[in-house]
Amino acid sequence: MKVRPGQSSTLDTQFGPRAASVTEFASAVESGSSLSRTQLDRLFRAAGGRSRIADSLLTARAEAGIPIADADPDRTVAMLTPELTPTVSGASREAGALYLLALFAWTPQITSTMVDLVHAAFSAGQVRTAATPEELTSLLTSQRLLTVAAGTEEVFTVPSLIRVLMRRITEVGADCAAKNPREALGAAITDALAQPRSADESGFSEAIGLAVETSNWKVLERVWARRSVNVFVDVPTAIEAYLGVPEDVLADSPVLTLARSAARRIDSTRRRLRSDDTVELVAATDFDSIVVPGLHGLLSTETASTAETALTADEVTVLTTLEARTHRMNLDTQAALDTIETGRERLRSLDEGEPEPTLMLQAELNLEHGRNLVVAGRFPEAMRLLQLVVQFAEIYTPNSPHPLLAGLVEAALASMGHGQGSDMDRSLERARESARGFGMAELPNERTALCIEAMRRLDRLDTDAADRILAEVDEARPGQYLGPIPDIAHSLCSVYQGRASIAAKMLTESSSVRFIQMAGVPSSRQSGIINIAGFVLVAAGETKTLQDLGDQMSPQCPGHSMIKARQALTFGQHDRLWTATAQTLSGDHGPRVKSCAAALRVELLHHEGRTAEALEAFVHVLDYCAISSSVLGIAQLSKATRQALISASADHHGWQALARSFGGGASSDASGVTAAELQRRLLDLPETLRVEPAFGAELTSAEQSLLFAIDSPKSIAQIAKEFGVVPGTLKNRLSALYRKLGVRSRTEAIAHAHRSR
Repeated sequence: MKVRPGQSSTLDTQFGPRAASVTEFASAVESGSSLSRTQLDRLFRAAGGRSRIADSLLTARAEAGIPIADADPDRTVAMLTPELTPTVSGASREAGALYLLALFAWTPQITSTMVDLVHAAFSAGQVRTAATPEELTSLLTSQRLLTVAAGTEEVFTVPSLIRVLMRRITEVGADCAAKNPREALGAAITDALAQPRSADESGFSEAIGLAVETSNWKVLERVWARRSVNVFVDVPTAIEAYLGVPEDVLADSPVLTLARSAARRIDSTRRRLRSDDTVELVAATDFDSIVVPGLHGLLSTETASTAETALTADEVTVLTTLEARTHRMNLDTQAALDTIETGRERLRSLDEGEPEPTLMLQAELNLEHGRNLVVAGRFPEAMRLLQLVVQFAEIYTPNSPHPLLAGLVEAALASMGHGQGSDMDRSLERARESARGFGMAELPNERTALCIEAMRRLDRLDTDAADRILAEVDEARPGQYLGPIPDIAHSLCSVYQGRASIAAKMLTESSSVRFIQMAGVPSSRQSGIINIAGFVLVAAGETKTLQDLGDQMSPQCPGHSMIKARQALTFGQHDRLWTATAQTLSGDHGPRVKSCAAALRVELLHHEGRTAEALEAFVHVLDYCAISSSVLGIAQLSKATRQALISASADHHGWQALARSFGGGASSDASGVTAAELQRRLLDLPETLRVEPAFGAELTSAEQSLLFAIDSPKSIAQIAKEFGVVPGTLKNRLSALYRKLGVRSRTEAIAHAHRSR
């Protein structure tokens, strides 16, 4: 066949001469006479009019004993000999066109979006030609190597046999381009999918599909490292893409292993909800609890030298996050924090010039670190780290739900632990507002958010709203482990509603509160929980349980001083109460706990008849309450003390400051409450101090324990055995106790204890 004027001899060398029509093609193909007109037309289009390709295919079929008209795709691919595979080298215009064709060949459907992506890949490949992708596209269409599609969403199509041959190209000449076509496509896809989500999401699904089509699993790894679970919202087909990663690829990639685990989790949610709405699925899926047992231990078992060569920074970050999460899920917070420190040390020891982990993976590690610090009760540290997570999300993923929503809710939880009510409001309000902007009806960690909201309603004594929210907490799907927080919130609400006995019973029987275990935990998180638990016990008159809790606690436990202070109040022991509350007020327990410590001083001063001092101390309580944005400290005062001091301080500016902390002030709005309304709610509270301080006898902790012990049907011998002494020694101790109390017998001592509670 003659070369047409203007036809590219280089392209003809690669593919053979091109026929201008089916008739010309039939005469050029040696076995063409054996094909029907329809078969010839189909072969003409599949080969782009190249008779050399058609001849080679028909000859191979005949030699293999396969009918010439056979069109099975798999057999057709096998019949195309390796000699037909084009070579791409040089810096010529035609070499650039072949490179561009190889890019187009990998695209299942060449839509306008894919044309842009292919052109971006052409640039990423650093092709050494002066021709532009647009000029080369025109050249390819003129040579029928790229045909214009009609009546579909496709812009172009690559003839099927040409597509097969171009996909065989694995390398190109160094004088042609810096990257082979698959590498260039991988770079372009990564760049396209790594950008923050914009209003125009077209092409994301196609880009993921192209990564799967090219088996470019490194692309999926990089996409996950940059976008994480956001990829499921932006690209619904990503679920299938990550589920389809081969097992042998997963074995060498912790990042893809995590991504595939997340895909399985969201796929399970999809089947459970029978919905394909990815926004709804992401909100309903607990990605934050994913642990991968197969990866556990990798971080610590590898030697440093092996790890430096075997693990990338991204992989170290993922392994650190997963191992720390595994320990957290097993309630071993210290092991989790140690793991994070090990991982961070590994990252610090990376060789100079080695890529650091992506910002997304760093943010996820900070998020996991922050969660563990919250569980450990190290709230100021947690808030600093979580703020970094939120800042990352605001700058780099402003249009994506992760990690913004999780960071905000965790920040609110840390603020709750440290007693910063206004910060809780701001973080949770932002999380809710952002979730609505993403089209989410609820937050991914909705149960945690509901617990925080319930505590905020209790902070302002809005018990009806708190009750409704706590009912939602009970109905919400289990998510992040919240320990005793839901039961603590329930019990506090019950006290405010006048059901203190039920509240105390709830706590003592709760499997999540577990007083004995709480007593030995050196965590300031527990100081807030134990403080409320102690308040509930006193409100119910459960002084024996309070005494037992104090006896079980280590002095190193942050909640110990508040329990001892409440015990001192029940016995009217001024000096011991002052010492115990001083430990709380001088420590780092947060303003909410400190407001309660100051309020215990107010209660004792008022009982002692020191009215002016009590009022002065009450003003300090108001200050702490305004800082914490909570009336908890005032609510724990006895009804008589509350009435006297609220009346005496009604016009003090501290009440206005407290009201403003809830978003209100002199006048109420939708989110706030007035000072007058706060005073009314506090005055309407039922009695929350069902013990009358007994003045006169300052009992030691051992004497208090002995007094509680004899208030039982046990014999002296049994009690002596419990105390680890002989009966004679116990009787001597009892005699000393009777003298101190001014009584003469066990019966009178018990009666005295009941009178003074």
